[in-house]
Amino acid sequence: MSPNVSLIASPLVYDEILNVPSRVLPLIAFRAGGRGDITQSHKLWSFMNGPDVPTPVTDGKYFYSVNDRGIVWCLDAKTGQEVWGGQRIKSAIYSASPVLADGKVYVINEEGLTTVMKAGPKLEVLAENDLGDFTLSSPAISDGHLFIRTAQVLYSIGKGER
Repeated sequence: MSPNVSLIASPLVYDEILNVPSRVLPLIAFRAGGRGDITQSHKLWSFMNGPDVPTPVTDGKYFYSVNDRGIVWCLDAKTGQEVWGGQRIKSAIYSASPVLADGKVYVINEEGLTTVMKAGPKLEVLAENDLGDFTLSSPAISDGHLFIRTAQVLYSIGKGER
């Protein structure tokens, strides 16, 4: 591997499939297990538009990826076939990883705009919520609450007290 290859996004494991993202190389999905060089023997599929910084997310059926420029894709999680993609949400820099909860994919950019998309086989933006503050952190989900940290504030969004 070239020393110039960028590997920033974290690998993602779901249902015995290891997804290894890279901006320069393709994102590659491997079947778990094996020893030694498994690059061909365990390779399930690859995708040429892998993200640089944001780690993709999956529910096991669909695989969602956003690159650092706000271009999103949805792939079949088992085959890597594009369901929809190459479509831009708001043009900005994206460093936070998307999260998936309650049938929605939450993507936040560095300007603090959270885009909420319906999970599924069609790109459908449900909402855009502007927090108006610099944001690098990925949203976190716990006990029915969505937590978003900006440079100045930690938000807890959900029903009930936290």
